[in-house]
Amino acid sequence: MNTLDKILDVASEKVEFPILQNYLANNGFSVVEQNRREDLAVFFNKDANLEIIVPLHRDFVDYKTSIKNILLKLSKLENRSIETIINDLIIPPSDVIRFKVESKDTENGLISFNNGISLLENAKKSLYAAACDIINPSIFHKKLFYKQANQFIDSCYLGQTEIGSFVVSIVCPFINPTKDESAVQLNSFYEKDVLEKSLTRSVTKKFAKSLQQVKKSIEIGNRNFLEDLADTDIISVNFLESIVELSDYGEKEKIDIGIGWSNYIEKSEEMPNSISFSKDYIKPLEYVISKYTPKEEGVISSFVGKIFQAKGEPDFDKRDSGEITLSFITEENKAVKARVNLNREQFSKALAAFNSGSYVKVSGELTTEGKSKFINNPDFKVIE
Repeated sequence: MNTLDKILDVASEKVEFPILQNYLANNGFSVVEQNRREDLAVFFNKDANLEIIVPLHRDFVDYKTSIKNILLKLSKLENRSIETIINDLIIPPSDVIRFKVESKDTENGLISFNNGISLLENAKKSLYAAACDIINPSIFHKKLFYKQANQFIDSCYLGQTEIGSFVVSIVCPFINPTKDESAVQLNSFYEKDVLEKSLTRSVTKKFAKSLQQVKKSIEIGNRNFLEDLADTDIISVNFLESIVELSDYGEKEKIDIGIGWSNYIEKSEEMPNSISFSKDYIKPLEYVISKYTPKEEGVISSFVGKIFQAKGEPDFDKRDSGEITLSFITEENKAVKARVNLNREQFSKALAAFNSGSYVKVSGELTTEGKSKFINNPDFKVIE
């Protein structure tokens, strides 16, 4: 049995015929009134001149074969991979955001552990910031913490990566917030307008429109675009930070962000399917971030995390200091990277911790200068 046969075999067990019927009805097929048998549903796509017969219970001997054939027909009709069709049928109605990293190190679909964790945190931050920009429009969120935004993030799933690169896929099922801890998840049987007005679709549309607006503004040389946006269109500095931080990985020359819009809602032509940011956009964005970020006094505390990067003189005998970038999570559950200058002894310990992936603790004053954060007067310890 080849790979495709295995995928189809598993899918035929998981695909539920009511969901399949609903999918067909939402994607150009109509029910044929004069059914041949009561235990079969006949659908017809006039534009494609294609008839599909759906078995209405699993007792048929050829039930699995029928489902496999339907999946293959849909894949050919929609010119989409069989895996994508299956995902649409076995997961709730969802939009999918893909963050793509391309470099020599990711050609085999792998990424370093530290870079992978940071990529996930920044992908999460960009979606969370987009949600916050809807819930409480503001140029700067001092604290990224809103209950509805938490419910949106908590409802999302990680998808699979792809061969030839490393792609973080965030599956965003349609939900509506509640006063309770958990949101209400919407399924494919909800009306289209309910799905369209869901919190999830509001966030993914805001995310895509914000990316589009940021890119356009930088291209025309508008460095004051945050001031020009109406309340409902406000983009926060926090969102811009997440875009810049997504540029920290590997040797890639651009950030590729793709949006897979759910087939359960008609896609607006205004909404993009993909947006790319080259390195050329980063410095202008850093300027905008610096301009609109309120100046903060330093915070004296202890910060526990892992070393993301270490820089120093390669020759040990000539080395008298070195710089590390500490990656840690704040009390507000925010991913932060801060640069720390260490003396020779501290840097040697830091290199050992970096190579072993050990946690470290740095005590000192956390300050912000533009986009960058620093921990001054550090006391450095490796956590055994």
